[in-house]
Amino acid sequence: MKLTKLISGASHAYILAMLKWLGMFLLVLLLSISIGLTAAAAATKRVDFNHNRTGFVLSGAHAKTDCASCHTKGVFKGTPKACESCHISNGRASSASKPSQHIPTNEKCEACHRSTSWIPATFSHVKVVAGSCATCHNNTNERGKSPQHIQTSASCDTCHKTSAWLPAKGFDHKGVVGNCATCHNGSRALGKSSRHIPTSAACESCHTNTTTFRGAKFSHNSVSTGCSNCHNGGAAKGKSSNHVQTTAACETCHKSTSTFSTGTMNHTGITTGCASCHNGSTAKGKTSNHVQTSAACETCHKNTTTFTGASMNHAGITTGCASCHNGSTAKGKSSNHITTTAACETCHKSTSTFSG
Repeated sequence: MKLTKLISGASHAYILAMLKWLGMFLLVLLLSISIGLTAAAAATKRVDFNHNRTGFVLSGAHAKTDCASCHTKGVFKGTPKACESCHISNGRASSASKPSQHIPTNEKCEACHRSTSWIPATFSHVKVVAGSCATCHNNTNERGKSPQHIQTSASCDTCHKTSAWLPAKGFDHKGVVGNCATCHNGSRALGKSSRHIPTSAACESCHTNTTTFRGAKFSHNSVSTGCSNCHNGGAAKGKSSNHVQTTAACETCHKSTSTFSTGTMNHTGITTGCASCHNGSTAKGKTSNHVQTSAACETCHKNTTTFTGASMNHAGITTGCASCHNGSTAKGKSSNHITTTAACETCHKSTSTFSG
């Protein structure tokens, strides 16, 4: 009985001791966990800091960049501020450094790039040395000549400005004497207009001035027909407003290709309507001393090669002879004529002869 009580008492003491140690263990464990959580919370807590005070304002992509990307190994002091200090092949931001095809320049990154984005970059051409455009504009570093560009070895800035590629002005044609159509084809440069003279001749055959298209002189060598294909008033000068009314080809009368004048009208088959041309404007008309008459030219003039030799038709004329027969317009009194003031028709009754 006493032995049982003794054993029972010892077990009870052991259990109490074990519970005491277990309680202490749990207390230590909870305390450790609490400290760990507190430390973790402290480690992940972001501390508000005015970065502007450092002289490096966080803007654009920099505002979203993790601190450790720039402040390596937890060192904050002495972090470089210049773009090129980090944006280099072995720098903190090597992934965003100059590519091998970058424009050759000593300018600072921020001269062209912004922190919001590397692209697009705005390049300042202020300090670009004249004649060096092709160093960048070579279709590798930057956009260069297009396939349809004028064939030339001249420097870009001879014609182009840095404010805009187009319009290009001032192409220096010095020394250019041929192959104009290589550029002046309507694509690379202004070509033939829609009303240009139809020809396969080279531009320089007629256009000898490189400052203007006007003043070109067309070489008519070997041209003998088809004048109106060009001389139609559109492509080239055509008939004047007072030109002889005719459907005949230009070359029928105009035999010279150097001048329009001296054209000889072919009167073959023309027997009437002379005055429609011979009116003093379109062609030579009546002279000032011509016989006063309303009769048609062809009434008296039977020859189309000369005005002389005309035979006046006196049919129906009975008076007023001296108005023409005055020694100027037509034959008048001879030097041995009877002295008289009488009208011609007083004595001369025949209109075909003075005798009788």
